Amino acid sequence: MTMAPLPANPEWTASWNAAVHLYRHLVAGGVPGEVPTSLLLASGEAAYCDLSLGYARFYGMDVTYQRSDGFFFGSPLFVAAGLAANAVSNNRARQRAQNQAVPQWREHCLARVVVTNYCTMCFVHGRWLRFAYPHVVDFNADMLNGVCYLIFDEAEPLQLAGPQVPWLAVLLSSFLYGPDRLSTLPFLQSIAQA
Repeated sequence: MTMAPLPANPEWTASWNAAVHLYRHLVAGGVPGEVPTSLLLASGEAAYCDLSLGYARFYGMDVTYQRSDGFFFGSPLFVAAGLAANAVSNNRARQRAQNQAVPQWREHCLARVVVTNYCTMCFVHGRWLRFAYPHVVDFNADMLNGVCYLIFDEAEPLQLAGPQVPWLAVLLSSFLYGPDRLSTLPFLQSIAQA
């Protein structure tokens, strides 16, 4: 088996080997193995992994900033210096607010991620978030950097990251696209050829 796409790291190597094994198993008509979970699942729903992964969401924000309007009394030089300092302070505050408002990956944290045949669930900031597969409009993975992305029709995109991503990308692809389409997905080609 070729390990070229991943750095020489035991965790990456193990994930890569597990991804290749799972890919071959699914393409040959196998099904992924279930894992036990304490989560209450829907009828017919089963858990297939329980991992700790990096979590982030992509969105912009409405940001406000406090504008400073000082009143300066004194010599013309003192008033001019005060107004200039005020303008610089306001400009910095406005620029900081604009930088915070632009769409970007936010909420970076480590999350517990449980993948079922119906959804991906993430335990973030003390609560479970459920990302149902019927709402996914695109899925992609960057195997070299250990990151995958789920894009939804009515929610902010989800990023999951970590050394388990090669294996996770194969598993999620089987639920999102079906095992018959695994060989057609460009981001899985390095696994298919291993």
